[in-house]
Amino acid sequence: MDATKLRHILFHTLCAAVFIFVLNFYVLGTGIESSLSWAVAFGAMAAVLAYQQTRR
Repeated sequence: MDATKLRHILFHTLCAAVFIFVLNFYVLGTGIESSLSWAVAFGAMAAVLAYQQTRR
């Protein structure tokens, strides 16, 4: 895997995690622990999806 693909995966992961954290914490008003848990979960799912897309 080259650096471009790795950068794409990391960027996709970071964007998804930040989006879910902001949505949960600021918009929905959930607690910090719940927001971080959802951010990690969605970040992991985004990483898997981005990895699958780079293999095509």
